[in-house]
Amino acid sequence: MPEKLLLALEAETAAFLAKWERGMELAGYLQSTTAKREDCIRSYLGFLEPVWTRLEQGLPSDFSTLLQNPGGWADPVIAMARRHRLRGITPEMFVGCFLTLTQAIEEILSGMEAPAARKLAAVLLIRRYADALTTLLVADAALVGENELHARLDASNRQLTLEKNKFENIFAATSDLVLVTDAEGRVTEANAAARVFLDENRCVGATVWEALGLEGADMAELLAYYPPGAPHEVSLYGDAYYFELSIAPLQGVSLASRGYLFLLTNITIHVRHREALVGKVAERTAELEAEKARLVEMNITLRNVISSIKREREELLEGLARQVQQVFLPSLARFQQEPSSEVRRAYADILADQLTRLCGGAEGEDARLLRLTPMELRVCQFIQAGRRTKDIAETLNLSVETIQTHRKNIRKKLNLKGGNANLFSFLRGRKNAAAGQ
Repeated sequence: MPEKLLLALEAETAAFLAKWERGMELAGYLQSTTAKREDCIRSYLGFLEPVWTRLEQGLPSDFSTLLQNPGGWADPVIAMARRHRLRGITPEMFVGCFLTLTQAIEEILSGMEAPAARKLAAVLLIRRYADALTTLLVADAALVGENELHARLDASNRQLTLEKNKFENIFAATSDLVLVTDAEGRVTEANAAARVFLDENRCVGATVWEALGLEGADMAELLAYYPPGAPHEVSLYGDAYYFELSIAPLQGVSLASRGYLFLLTNITIHVRHREALVGKVAERTAELEAEKARLVEMNITLRNVISSIKREREELLEGLARQVQQVFLPSLARFQQEPSSEVRRAYADILADQLTRLCGGAEGEDARLLRLTPMELRVCQFIQAGRRTKDIAETLNLSVETIQTHRKNIRKKLNLKGGNANLFSFLRGRKNAAAGQ
């Protein structure tokens, strides 16, 4: 049974388009058609769908029955023929185009993987529908009088002229550059904007890549650089002007058209704004990078300062600890053990003075006084009061030599060396300083 082969034709639209286009070209019809790809597929399915419906319903497909047009199975194609006649297509040309369609279907059926008898049955069934439909088309054309046909044709031509003028006015008035080329890329038409902008001498008759300064030495190479259906940014006259280029194959309008339409929209102002924005972004980025570098440098400096402060603090704490361990604690122990209230007061004065100096951040020379023994401290008090060595010895009931030894030890502990370092002057200076605080 041929039904399965005929139903499989639904998936063969690409093969049909290739075969029908070749058949139309060989028959001399292709250059006269305005059909688009979608129109061709619609014609293909418009013929086959009634065939599939009748096969699925098990309706008879003999020639005499089909001639009666049961269920109006042939009406879609007949209506299509009438529309074509109103556009100036003669009945003979429409029937010829229709027969090239059925021949393309027969070629597809003959090339399918199936037994020869089944393929022949499918081809004969398609041919029977085609013969019946051809007969109905001729009969329908004969029903329309010549005068009526001419009247309809004139009305259709007037409508087409109005539409043509409308699109020609749009084509001429648009500020976009519009170029139409043949299949080899030579410019055949250009709108007014393109003729003015490109200079007519560089326009019609030239190749489109020469006229626009595009990449490529032929159409195949140009279309590889600028694929149709996608926008492309191009510049003209160096970088003076920028355009968005779109390329549309005219075969999408009609199978007979082999050329291309080039549409260029001026986007110079947008490109300039974009360049300015890019410049601003680069400038701001540079400023941010500089600010970042400055902050990094400040951060390093701050870390160094913090590290220095930390070291100074550690050194200060170490110095304080050293002072407490080496000077204050031993002196405090002597203070606690000293029975003389007078000496304790002297120690207390010195300790208070040193604590005040440490709080102020200065160690001071009086810290050396804390190294003196209680007896040495009492001798210092007498010297500070201006008493002579002999008087001190008598008062303390000691020998002059002992007092001299104490003076020598005191000078050593106070680091007073040489003849210019007078013990009395040192002690008096400390007393006056204490009185002035």
